[in-house]
Amino acid sequence: MSFFKSVENELLQDAAAPQIKHGDQEVINLLSRRAGTLHLGLANYCWFIDPDKALCLKLAQIKDRSRPLAGMCDSAGCPQATHHPCHRPVWASAAASSRVFIGKIGRSQKAEKARLTAEAERADHVVAAIDAALATATGGVHGKDQ
Repeated sequence: MSFFKSVENELLQDAAAPQIKHGDQEVINLLSRRAGTLHLGLANYCWFIDPDKALCLKLAQIKDRSRPLAGMCDSAGCPQATHHPCHRPVWASAAASSRVFIGKIGRSQKAEKARLTAEAERADHVVAAIDAALATATGGVHGKDQ
């Protein structure tokens, strides 16, 4: 029995132990492997790991697949994009601006109103996701936009 308990204790210790980097150089080496894949944007961070999954490249249908197309980024639909609290003001502003324009559109411009409504809902979805992640991380709720 003592043998089985010792094996069980070893398994529990290995499963719970985090990977520890013992020096700055190990951390630098770890980060440098990912440095080329991270592209910082105003509204998201793009982890350009797999060009086949990049929505911007699918939309553009270009031959050069070495880097993402930031100008065509639809980060709300791209699996390689991540949103963080620093991106929240951009998305909240986009939702608010869309709502202002929706209020100014006449009845005859139904297509434009539908497009802006979809944009506002998409931006609201991203803001809600950022707020949910922030609430989970901090145990609180992010304040409402004014």
